[in-house]
Amino acid sequence: MAKVEEFVKKISAHQNIMLDTNAIIYFLDGTPDLFDLMRALFELVEQDRLKITLSVISEAELLVKPYREKNSTAIEAVSFFLEEFPNLKINLPNMEISRQAAKIRAESGLRLPDAMIVATAINTQCDLLLGNDIGLMQKASSYLPTIILSEYI
Repeated sequence: MAKVEEFVKKISAHQNIMLDTNAIIYFLDGTPDLFDLMRALFELVEQDRLKITLSVISEAELLVKPYREKNSTAIEAVSFFLEEFPNLKINLPNMEISRQAAKIRAESGLRLPDAMIVATAINTQCDLLLGNDIGLMQKASSYLPTIILSEYI
């Protein structure tokens, strides 16, 4: 539990956090070891102590598996979560984000979806990117602070 407390202390220093898709999956799927971290984060969000921003890329990524499996219950659950969870905003791309993503991809070699997430974070004044894709987090750290979830389990 000490790691969860350390995680909460670290994220509490921020105001607007961009989540990588895997972080949301851990929460929605109740992934062992990582769920406790995500539950703590989403409790802070529910309490209006943090804001969460997501890229529309994450929305699409979250829905791929339910659509592939033709799982209407999962599609509805993901949609409900994204539309109704308090203090969670999905940001749509615009020309500025697209151009910034192209620049980030050219500079860092990130895949375009990841570059879009980083560009969205920058464009929406997120002060932290949180996820568990070590390659993404390492490259994104050139642009904004990052937290790798596995460091807290």
